[in-house]
Amino acid sequence: TRASVNEALLKLESMNPTSNPTSSPLLNGVWSLKYAGGYDSDWALNSPTRQIALFLYSGGYSPGIFALSLANSLPTNLVEVGDLEIAISREQPRVEAKIDVKFFGGTSNDIIVKTALEEKSDVRLTETYESASLLGQDVDLPKAVQYSRNLYITYLDEDIMVVRDGSGVPEILMRKK
Repeated sequence: TRASVNEALLKLESMNPTSNPTSSPLLNGVWSLKYAGGYDSDWALNSPTRQIALFLYSGGYSPGIFALSLANSLPTNLVEVGDLEIAISREQPRVEAKIDVKFFGGTSNDIIVKTALEEKSDVRLTETYESASLLGQDVDLPKAVQYSRNLYITYLDEDIMVVRDGSGVPEILMRKK
């Protein structure tokens, strides 16, 4: 359950072996998203526009997670979604998030989003979406529509990274071997 995951994460985060995770070389590498916490829906009415409202009004909601949850809610004969892979490097844009998608059972297409990461403190980064690529078309996002959010690296070691957005929702990533 969500509560069990949060309790386990709180214990893990208290044992974070990396004192300054935003400047640690351990941050760089290729990561696979294993868990995205999302928002608890127990209190909310079931609504087809709920995800859009969370995306528009929440302080930390990720456009990538929004698109991934939307695609995963569609029938597989319309969209098949692969694993989300996140590559973090030292050079800007530091993040390249890539996911393999098949539309209508056709050929595989990579959707790629590139974001900049700015170190704001020992644990806080600001992520800014700069460009995207879909069906071989690259699109640079104009500054006026670039989405930014704060990320908090609450646990980082050689294999696991726990990231929380501005509203505290966790994502768990595992380093790809």
